[in-house]
Amino acid sequence: MAQKDEGVERKISKCSIRTEINTKMIEIRSTVENVSKLPYRKKVIGPDFYLTPESMCCVSFKKCESALYVYISNKTTAEIKIVRTLVLYDCNNKKLHEDRDENIFSLVKGTDVDLIEKVENRSRFDTLTKDKLVIYLCVNIEEIIGGKIKCFTNDTDPEKKLKEDLKTMLENPINSDVSLQVGNERIPVHWSVLCSRSPYFKRMFESEMKERVQNSVIITDISIATLKNLIEFLYTANFCESDQRGGLEELFEIYYGAEKYEVMDLRTLCACKIMKNASVDNVLQILQLSHLHNDKDLKMKVMSFIRLHSKAVLQTDGWKRFEASEPLAADAFSFFLKEN
Repeated sequence: MAQKDEGVERKISKCSIRTEINTKMIEIRSTVENVSKLPYRKKVIGPDFYLTPESMCCVSFKKCESALYVYISNKTTAEIKIVRTLVLYDCNNKKLHEDRDENIFSLVKGTDVDLIEKVENRSRFDTLTKDKLVIYLCVNIEEIIGGKIKCFTNDTDPEKKLKEDLKTMLENPINSDVSLQVGNERIPVHWSVLCSRSPYFKRMFESEMKERVQNSVIITDISIATLKNLIEFLYTANFCESDQRGGLEELFEIYYGAEKYEVMDLRTLCACKIMKNASVDNVLQILQLSHLHNDKDLKMKVMSFIRLHSKAVLQTDGWKRFEASEPLAADAFSFFLKEN
């Protein structure tokens, strides 16, 4: 662990930052080593990370004789209002302390904001296994006030214009050279766009396939609605939540289609939207989805959600069905959750 000889700041070691794409939830997981040896009232600093695309922050830790402190510091001009969940673990993931409420914290430049409530039995943190403390912080952004001032405005957005032009090309079948068919419905498309955006279609069209000769591809494993969402994303990168009216099941189908046709950026966005709709009643379905598709990132987010809401999850009908179908796995899972 790096240390300043004369200063009051140290560096947090082995600090990892994980963020949710296109959501307002950010997860920070930090490991502090040699906790018992840290001098009282000397701050331990983690690496900088972006709480928003333009707002850089860092997490720090300090201990005193009778208290612990976990700070977050905003290094930019915008004021950020957050709600936080804070959990302290030992290196074996045993929960030592948890703060979860609806209190709003205001982050302003140059101010260390203490995020932790009173810790019971402070001395036990000097006898941690391997002398390591894990800090898990989940931040939900409620409001951003002020921030970077733009020097000028430009009414023309080239990226938006490009998306509009590509969508117009998709909606105009005159120059299309291949079609995708589900049942009796066809979608005229351009094979060059599909090849450039999907390795699956690239392999298909580069081979001597019957479909390529006939300029038609029969799709049998996804619905026409899912195919339209997939194709629009290939052309425009648009994936608007307001367009998804079928709830979680429709998101599951789009997720499946994105993986099948190797549109991995769509799969990532879809996974984020699925987690945004996660609840104690459906989280086991999401866990099964992540396992079925070997999606390690999604599985980690699901496991974190289950761990934070374990008592409620264990009371759901979904958990009872899981116990009935997978009794051994359910027993092991339940033991793990109760231990943590």
